[in-house]
Amino acid sequence: MTPSQTKISADSVSLYGRLERLALAAGALIMLAIVAASILIAARSDTDLADSEHAQAARAITVDLLQAVTSAETGQRGYLLTQRSEYRAAYDDAVTHVPGLLHDLEQALPADPDLPRWREAITTKLAELAATVRLEESGRHADALALVQTDRGKQAMDAARTIAARLSVRERAAIENDLHRSQTGTRLLVAVDAGAFVLLVLLVYVVSNSLRASIRRLSQSQQALRAANLELEAGRDRLEAAVAERTAELTSANDEIQRFAYIVSHDLRAPLLNIIGFTGELEDATNRLNRFVDKNLETAGIQVPAEVRAASQDDLPEAIRFIQTSTAKMDRLITAILRLSREGRRVLTPERLDMATLLGGVIDSVRHQADASGAELSVGSVPSITSDRIAVEQVFSNLVENALKYQAPGRPVQIRVEGRREGRFARFEVRDNGRGIAERDRERVFELFRRAGAQNTAGEGIGLAHVRALLRRMGGTIDCESALDVGSTFIVRLPFSLSHNGA
Repeated sequence: MTPSQTKISADSVSLYGRLERLALAAGALIMLAIVAASILIAARSDTDLADSEHAQAARAITVDLLQAVTSAETGQRGYLLTQRSEYRAAYDDAVTHVPGLLHDLEQALPADPDLPRWREAITTKLAELAATVRLEESGRHADALALVQTDRGKQAMDAARTIAARLSVRERAAIENDLHRSQTGTRLLVAVDAGAFVLLVLLVYVVSNSLRASIRRLSQSQQALRAANLELEAGRDRLEAAVAERTAELTSANDEIQRFAYIVSHDLRAPLLNIIGFTGELEDATNRLNRFVDKNLETAGIQVPAEVRAASQDDLPEAIRFIQTSTAKMDRLITAILRLSREGRRVLTPERLDMATLLGGVIDSVRHQADASGAELSVGSVPSITSDRIAVEQVFSNLVENALKYQAPGRPVQIRVEGRREGRFARFEVRDNGRGIAERDRERVFELFRRAGAQNTAGEGIGLAHVRALLRRMGGTIDCESALDVGSTFIVRLPFSLSHNGA
């Protein structure tokens, strides 16, 4: 190659480099323009959408507030006509929602000129409703009806509806305006993107020449990535080994905790039995002392001080009964802990279970108790599974016995067990029409020694905790859906095959 050719080649390379840099700079400027325009348009669209959502929320509150006032009026009328408590309850429920809705609407529309007049109309209407309800409660039915017939409440309600209609019209117009602006911004963004696309196409030819170098660099990066993947796989293997080791340690620790619970509970029984025994002897000694006083001292004319007699005949027996009650409860708790500990150490034995037959046996085991209380028990269609028979029987026995135990007063309990396939799990539902569980207690009932609702039935709060522990060992779960005074549904999910969980 001659010097002139070398110079021309170098000039060509230099020119190409300048063109490439110029193309890249132009592309960068175009992209920056697109990004800036997109950000501005998107921000405006976001603002419009936020305003639209705000207007929609205000409109929803407006509708809810008018509905609450209407419901209060409906409940008041029903109560005046029938004096039935459910209408009064509907009135009270509606009235309690009005202040919060008014506050929310004033927060949403702080500068709306109609809000003060609407608040005044609603306040007037609620005052009229409250006055009629108070008159009805005091037995002045005629006065309550006379107050209704003055049309003061009707005028206030008509004013409230008129203002609500105006608010809805303005809010709907605001929503439509915001959506229109948002759509205009979207169209503008599309136009900007289209223009930028045309400019970028012109740069493709120049930039494509640099792709070859990029491809070479990509090939080198792929080689480096393969090496990194190999290292990652090695790290993953090490991590899996560490997880397996940690799992083994946790399993060993859990076994140790169960052994500790068994030993502690077992050792607690010895002093507890001593307390129970000596309490019995103390009770017997107290009875003999009282008989001696009655038979010997009183007949001999020896006056026993009143405080001594009160101590021997009232205080000591009461203290003894308290000790006996407490020790009996402690004995039941220790027995339960021992049972849970033994159950946790038992090896699960999978076998094929005909769940219809198994659940039928559970129902038969409580048949006498169910017949005595007039309960109706039934089993629907259920899938068969492979699992541990003893553990599964304990799970459903606890759930059925709980449903019998916590029935609603004055209503014969109905218990229904059904099941179906849910992926690789079998889903079972134990449904009853008992007293139900409050929402705040639906998770607490599964905690050890925790119970919910009125404590008017025997129990230590162990059954459902035991059920959840058993299900976890079998790879299953339990959930609760319930409503007070309506009933409860306990949802049990068990794998179709216990071996899937490595048990």
